[in-house]
Amino acid sequence: MENAETLRLVAELAIGVLGFSGVVAVLGRRGAGEWAPIDRFRFLIMVHTAALVLALAVLPFPFHSAGFVGGAIWGWCSGVAVTLLVFMFVAGRAVEAPPKGAFTGPGVSRIASAYAFPAPFVALFVFGMNAIGIGLARSATPYLVGVLLLLGVAVVLFIRLLHTAMGPPRAV
Repeated sequence: MENAETLRLVAELAIGVLGFSGVVAVLGRRGAGEWAPIDRFRFLIMVHTAALVLALAVLPFPFHSAGFVGGAIWGWCSGVAVTLLVFMFVAGRAVEAPPKGAFTGPGVSRIASAYAFPAPFVALFVFGMNAIGIGLARSATPYLVGVLLLLGVAVVLFIRLLHTAMGPPRAV
């Protein structure tokens, strides 16, 4: 299957983000239960996004094993990605609404927010176009672009978690 090594690398990166986020959460102030609502929301979004990236990175392998080839693999995987993203958007909003200032406010990078907020919607559009074959040829490249956009969101939120875990500078 084409791009198998790239998908394996993306899966490993997603596992790394998930693993290190747990370490940061435990070793940071969150280990003592000091969760601000905004940090809890960002952490959950990061974990859900990284888990989604992991699932999408391994998704083509069962399709390939089932005998699908070429465009059929990428079309079906893109369709499943659309379904999972829509479910993530709907279920995420139903479970917990974002607290005020989740994407803006002091201490939030405008560049990171300018990427992290629209990237899932762009990925949804790319997956959808690839799934139905309009404008895109049901190929691996748009699928990888969508997965990498989502991985970028998880990484941006992970960096934010690290920044928050280190806390404000202390007076010496």
